[in-house]
Amino acid sequence: MERRHLPKLRKGGVTGLVAPIWVESKFKPGGAMKRGLRIADAFFEDLSESTSFSLAKDYSGVVKAKTEGRIAVVLGCEGGEFIDRDLGILRNYKRLGLRTFGFVWNERNALADGMYHKDDDRGLTKLGRQVVEELDDLRILVDLAHIAPKSFWGIIDVAKRPVMVSHGATSVHKSLRNSTDDQLKAVAESGGVFGIFAVNSGETHDIDDYVDHVMHAVKVAGVEHVALGPDFYDYLYDELKGGGELPAMKGLEDTTKVGAVIGKLALKGLSEDEIRMIARDNFLRVFRTVVG
Repeated sequence: MERRHLPKLRKGGVTGLVAPIWVESKFKPGGAMKRGLRIADAFFEDLSESTSFSLAKDYSGVVKAKTEGRIAVVLGCEGGEFIDRDLGILRNYKRLGLRTFGFVWNERNALADGMYHKDDDRGLTKLGRQVVEELDDLRILVDLAHIAPKSFWGIIDVAKRPVMVSHGATSVHKSLRNSTDDQLKAVAESGGVFGIFAVNSGETHDIDDYVDHVMHAVKVAGVEHVALGPDFYDYLYDELKGGGELPAMKGLEDTTKVGAVIGKLALKGLSEDEIRMIARDNFLRVFRTVVG
């Protein structure tokens, strides 16, 4: 964490982030639980050696980290395969500090369907419904990033607490993770928050496109329900690019460029208070409401 991430985070003025457990496709489904545990172990080993990062298990933990000059890290997940269809394993992850739960990556699993299954989306499964109910009881924030439409609406119907899309896109441009205006409104009506992602995809190529997504979400959902959810993974580019073009937005390649978004939002006419809501306060409000 200190070597690979800290300099960029400090330069970008980032004071908090969600770190998701993401299990690669080659380990799914049979090896997902073991791989998830190994990732969690590596995360906690790094954290134990750090003087600059602090695990935040609730709102007060985020505040405490900022007061101490540390970067608050919230443990989440992107794809529920690693609980191995077992609510007991989910409860144990809560004890470890898991506070956000993304049901899918882009694939189909035992809970719901990801974006690769838009055209044959079977929706939320019986087990998926049980997981939503358990998450509500555990006060873990439901994350609807990457999810296919029917599965999205299934979770919306079951969830009793505010939900979030940690990183997604709006209908203003085409992209893999495009969400309809109705989905944006549903997240807002839950009391939740929608984060805009910064990945070069479809017709979304640069920082101006990114700001277009933010402003569209503000128009549709209301400024109090919009957040920055960049989904930066520049530390994986060498593994992912295969010698080709990097999957980054021009002008928003990594956390060092976050300040440029702030400046462009100001040029769009948003006030300092509104920009602060989008940059930090909206997520924290939802996190505090759900997690405590």
